Amino acid sequence: MFNNISNWFAGITEEMDGLVQEQREAELDLLILMMYADRHIDEKERSEILKESKSFVWENGEYHVQLYIDKTIAQVRDVVLNEKKLTLFIEDILARLSEKETIENALKSVEKFMEIDFDISEKEKALLVRIKEVFNK
Repeated sequence: MFNNISNWFAGITEEMDGLVQEQREAELDLLILMMYADRHIDEKERSEILKESKSFVWENGEYHVQLYIDKTIAQVRDVVLNEKKLTLFIEDILARLSEKETIENALKSVEKFMEIDFDISEKEKALLVRIKEVFNK
C-alpha cells in the first residue's frame, strides 16, 4: 500500500505546485480527512505522508509542512466524531480551494486516493458522499 501512496503523491505533486498555498493546504487537509475515514492513521501512514510531502512547494511560514500535517491529523481526529464539526471542516476546505477547477481536481484526487489500496471501506464511501454533498451545495 505504501508504494501506492508514494505513487499517488508523486502524481499530485505537480498538480499542487500550480496552486496557491491556501489551496495546497486545503487539498492536503482533504487527503488526510479521507485517510482517517476508518478512524485510524497509523504511524506508517503518517510517516509516508511526511516523507512524500517534502516534495510539495510549501510557502506557509507559520507551519513547516510536517507541523501542518500533524496539526491537521489532530483536527481530523476531532472533527470525524461530530457531524457538525465535520461539515464545517469540509466547508472550510471548499472555501480555501475556491475555484471550480481546483475543487473538481481535489475531488478527483481524493477519489483516486481511496482506490489505491483496492479496498474501499463503507466509512470511506460514506465520507466521500458527505464531501460531495458539501461541495455541491
